[in-house]
Amino acid sequence: MHTKGLALAGAGLAVFLAGAAAPTAAQEAASERLLHSVADAMGGIDRLRAIANVVFTGFGQQVYQDGGGNSTGHVNAPPKWRAVVDAQRTFDLRNGRALNQERGSYMFPFAAPFGHSWNRTATAQTGADMLDHPLPALLAALDPETELGSVTVEDGLSVVQFTIEDGTPIWMAVDAGTQLPAWTRRIVAHGNLGDVAITSYYTGYVPYAGVLLPHGLMNKFDWRDQVTLMFQVDSYRVDVPANELPAFPQAGGGRGGGGRGGGGAGPAAIVTELARGVWDLRVGTNGGPVIEFGDHLVMFEAGGSAAATLARIDAANTLVADKAVTAVIVSHHHFDHTAGLRAAVSRGLSVISHRGNEGIIREMIERPAVVFPDELARNPRELDFIPVDEHLALQDDTQRLDIYHVVGHSHMLNAVFAFLPEPRILMEGDLGDAAWTWHWWAGALSMNIKQYGLDLILNVAVHGEPGGLPIDQTLANIQAQSERAQAFCADEVEAGRYFFGCPVQYDASGPLPLSGR
Repeated sequence: MHTKGLALAGAGLAVFLAGAAAPTAAQEAASERLLHSVADAMGGIDRLRAIANVVFTGFGQQVYQDGGGNSTGHVNAPPKWRAVVDAQRTFDLRNGRALNQERGSYMFPFAAPFGHSWNRTATAQTGADMLDHPLPALLAALDPETELGSVTVEDGLSVVQFTIEDGTPIWMAVDAGTQLPAWTRRIVAHGNLGDVAITSYYTGYVPYAGVLLPHGLMNKFDWRDQVTLMFQVDSYRVDVPANELPAFPQAGGGRGGGGRGGGGAGPAAIVTELARGVWDLRVGTNGGPVIEFGDHLVMFEAGGSAAATLARIDAANTLVADKAVTAVIVSHHHFDHTAGLRAAVSRGLSVISHRGNEGIIREMIERPAVVFPDELARNPRELDFIPVDEHLALQDDTQRLDIYHVVGHSHMLNAVFAFLPEPRILMEGDLGDAAWTWHWWAGALSMNIKQYGLDLILNVAVHGEPGGLPIDQTLANIQAQSERAQAFCADEVEAGRYFFGCPVQYDASGPLPLSGR
């Protein structure tokens, strides 16, 4: 084990990289003593290093969109969860890899079958991605190629920092009474939140084949102290025969987010003219309109990713000579719709959204990205937030754009949509999506059209094909999606299963009659 100075202060993301000064010999000895005491407590270093593989099974819950997909962005909004079932994780310790297999069902109405447990996923993991369990984490810390930092104290726990071969720093906290790992922590890049510290907690150690292993696994973000995973192990197996092990696919790249940037060409934006001074700009099937005003442009939505958002901004800035995008309208706070928001602010764009989204949007923008610098870290700007209550009109001598609060849509309670009255174009996120299988809020679009007395021809959805769809076709799609959801629910009830979202409450015309059950 080599040594490297890296200290973690507090339970959050206050990280100080002090590579110039290595720990003293006494500090190095303290780190090694602590790790060896952990190894002794778990079963002995020789026993741990002799293990070829460990497999555990169990069940649990994951939070939806890392906590960024709730009905509002309020810190106390009820979280949405994804049930994890048929879960198995295999640690191939000899080859330094893991395989996570699971089925997941959203515990709330979701738009398509892929969000539910019919398909079992398999994700290969290497490096830091497999160190959210104390056994591989401890073996990595004891690896001769690992660089050790000093021992610090956090909340009464001794914490040893170590840097694995690929340069990723990891922290391990040790319970003073048992000498067992209490948690491990690492920092990842997150597209919405910048640098995020993920802490993995371990409880309920039980002996298996001479090794103590935890039954309780729980992950938290340092953002809002958000629990992202709750998992209960229901079996461990040590040194499983090869013929009982699953086949490993190629390892993936781990968690995504802002990252360090990277080479290669960025994504290309598709530009579709909708009307005079109005274009639909999207990367793939995600994007939204750009609207020309007298001396500037306004863009609808900053979702998908930072790269996609920057591609749309760059393309928009070539549409009209001497006019650039100065503001972005955010339909709602969900992380898929705000994944490029930090990048948009880095370009100096003002953010227009419902007043109820200001808090969470401000949290997204004000978080640091020091370990994994993103566009906002490289080009820091303060947030200029323009709130919408029920209605906000953007207007000059050349253009009028009305922004309205979405009503009647429990998926996104602080959402807005925008309407151009002259070309009669509506733009929205998650009101109408032709790709959805089911629509659980099918009455929302027609309700908003009626609420605000809109006369429109074209609907441009954030998730959809370039150019949008005629409003009649959009409403017909929504009605068909509602009918498919109703048929699905009827089949489930006949089988004695009661699915999240069933019975369906809306079709495209509005609320459905209650059944009188």
